Amino acid sequence: MQLDINVLIGDVVVYFIALLYVLAVLTVGDLLRRKMDLGSDFTRKVIHLFAGASIWTVPYYPTPWVATLVAFTFVVFLALAGTDRFSRYFKAMARPEDLEHGSVRGPFWYAVSITLITGIFTFTGYERIYFVGAAAIHIMMLGDGMSAPIGMRCGKNHTRVIFGSNRSLHGSLALFGFGFLGCVIAFWFFGIAHYGAFVSGGQILWTPLLIMSLVGATSATLIELVSPKGTDNTTVPLLTTVILFVTGMLLGVVTL
Repeated sequence: MQLDINVLIGDVVVYFIALLYVLAVLTVGDLLRRKMDLGSDFTRKVIHLFAGASIWTVPYYPTPWVATLVAFTFVVFLALAGTDRFSRYFKAMARPEDLEHGSVRGPFWYAVSITLITGIFTFTGYERIYFVGAAAIHIMMLGDGMSAPIGMRCGKNHTRVIFGSNRSLHGSLALFGFGFLGCVIAFWFFGIAHYGAFVSGGQILWTPLLIMSLVGATSATLIELVSPKGTDNTTVPLLTTVILFVTGMLLGVVTL
C-alpha cells in the first residue's frame, strides 16, 4: 500500500510540475502581449516553441498514462478560451480571426494532437518508443514554431498560396532545418537518455538516428506544404508520427 501511495504522489507531483510550467509559459506570453505591446503573432510563437516542452516530463511519471492528462487539461482550457472567463488569458495565442470566432483553433488542435500522440504511446504501454511521437511533437515545437516568423521576415516577397495558406521557400527550409534539430533532440532525450533506444553495445547508433531525423523533417515539411489552411497542427504531428514509426520499424529501432 505504501508503494501505491508513493506512485500516486509521484504522479501528482510531476503532473502539477508540467501544469505549472505550461501556465508559466502562457503567463509570459500574456505579459509580453500586454506589457510590451507585442503582437499575438509573436507571443503565439513563443508559446508554440515552449509549451510543448511539457512532454519532457513523460519519462518521470510513475504511471506513464497520467502524462496524457496534462495535454488533455489544456484541450479543455482551450475549448473554453472563447468564454469571458478565459478569453483575455488566451489572447496571447490568438490570431485576429480566432478572436472573431471566439476560439483559439490552432493551439486547440495542437493540444489535441499532443494528447492523442501521448495517449497512444502511454495508454498502450509502449512509452519506451515514445521517442517516435515526441519527435513529431518537437518538429511542431521547433520546426513549425520557427517557419512562420522566418517565412514572414525573409520570404514575404516570395510567398505562394497553397491550399489557402501562404507558403515560402524560406519558411519551408526553416521547418525542415529546425524540424531536423527537433528530431535529434527528441531521439536523444526520450530515446537514448531514458529508454535506451539508438544504443547497441554501449555505442550510439547515429546512422539510424540521423536517417529517422531526416525522414521526419522531410515528411513534416511536405505534409505542412500541402495541408489545407488551419489543419497543419494535426496533419503534421499525426502523419509524421506514423511515418517515423514505420521508418523505425524498417531500421530495427522500433520494436513491439
